[in-house]
Amino acid sequence: MAKKIDKKAAILDAMLDLVVKRGFHDAPMSALARKSGASPGVIYHYFPSKDDLIRALYQRVAAVKHEAFFEGYSHEMSARESLRHIWLNAYRFYRTHRKEARFLDQYLNSGYCKTNEDEEAESADPTVKRIMKWMRPKKHGGVLKDLPPEAIDSLTLGLAASLAKAPKAFSKDTLTRIAETVWTAIAEE
Repeated sequence: MAKKIDKKAAILDAMLDLVVKRGFHDAPMSALARKSGASPGVIYHYFPSKDDLIRALYQRVAAVKHEAFFEGYSHEMSARESLRHIWLNAYRFYRTHRKEARFLDQYLNSGYCKTNEDEEAESADPTVKRIMKWMRPKKHGGVLKDLPPEAIDSLTLGLAASLAKAPKAFSKDTLTRIAETVWTAIAEE
């Protein structure tokens, strides 16, 4: 059984490398077979189609991202502490998981992305539900300023992702100050 799991993981790892380097449309199954060491028959045994393979890879990368974002998170944290903690974790994820971050960028801007399905899966997580409750504008029971969701995303996770791409790493103190500035920019206090 371990060999099957290893082969499936090798296929997903190889597809991640191919997509990051070449994009979705220039990642043929023949190149995947060479890179993963699995025959096309074995690949199709695990993944009936390329679309299924791409979605399985997305689910794996999204799970890694979710785990990284919420590492050390506690329900006892205030909204401010939660934002700071998740923001710092997001920066670390984007800094240390560059291939996965690049894959997510491509996936979210592709025809493979099914936003409603992804949002439904995330909304089932009680931690995400709690955070989404306070990540609403204050007039709707949350803690945020009444800004477009795209602006909130850019000021929070978008900023963490952008800073993580910088050639130099920022100190924890600097990152904490940035996270506090993010809070000031988006929270209605």
